Amino acid sequence: MKKGGLTLTVVFEAMSLNYGEGVGNISELKKLTREGYSLTYMSRQALRYELFKALQNLFGVKEAPLTKEKEVIQFKEEANIRDYEEVDLFGYMKTEKKEKALTRAAVVRFSPAISLEPYLNDLEFGTNKNFADRINSDPNPFQFEQHYSLYTYTITIDLDRIGKDENENIELDNETRIKRVQNVLDALKVMNREIKGRIENLNPIFVIGGIYPVKNPFFLNRVKVSLDASTKRFKINNELLDSVLNTQISDKLVRDYTHIGLLKGYWQNEDEFKNAVDISELFNKLKDEVREFYASA
Repeated sequence: MKKGGLTLTVVFEAMSLNYGEGVGNISELKKLTREGYSLTYMSRQALRYELFKALQNLFGVKEAPLTKEKEVIQFKEEANIRDYEEVDLFGYMKTEKKEKALTRAAVVRFSPAISLEPYLNDLEFGTNKNFADRINSDPNPFQFEQHYSLYTYTITIDLDRIGKDENENIELDNETRIKRVQNVLDALKVMNREIKGRIENLNPIFVIGGIYPVKNPFFLNRVKVSLDASTKRFKINNELLDSVLNTQISDKLVRDYTHIGLLKGYWQNEDEFKNAVDISELFNKLKDEVREFYASA
């Protein structure tokens, strides 16, 4: 099968997506430091969880069986890519005593979803006052760090590795491969996250990417935004993206393979993206291109 990779960089808007270790009664967000600012992030493991949850809800994808017999939680030996889409998409490690472990790297991979706006130490203070009043007791105070921001992540899919496991000599038909990749694209449109009694919308408001002959996350860390002071609407740095689009691959440019989708009415400078389409139209185009990829493989 010919080599090929699908990569998408996504922007969405949400609040306080991933908490780490707390201190006392304070729940701290996962953070990293960049250019003197604190940025919050949602881990790649959390994104993987939400994608799989969406696949379960939309398409009834089965959970692969797990075991802890060898003192580590892993998939059971009978969990194969034919019967379990989860194993096909996200890979596995299977260990045997005194034998080399069998591993298959993930075919679908995420970067962390990193905030595009700095964290400014917002805190929410709360108590369980209603419950305490009902039993005539003292309330228990708590504090959550909160960060409402735009976030961006990149997902990559190795199209030539979907439905193929050399460890167990399994190779699925192209129609199954097409369906699995298309299912992932459909799930990305409607992902959400339940956290701390809230539900957060992870639906894309900007997407850029496509299917490329070179496996590379071209737009990872290349989406930058700024706030227009007069309109209070965000702008995307189109100059930076345009520079990436002009990168040459053999006799073509990255832009020759790339699609852009955006939520109309959200971005201040959406008119700068002449060939941009609605989010749903972008995903439909990609689903068609996935079928074309396997048809010509």
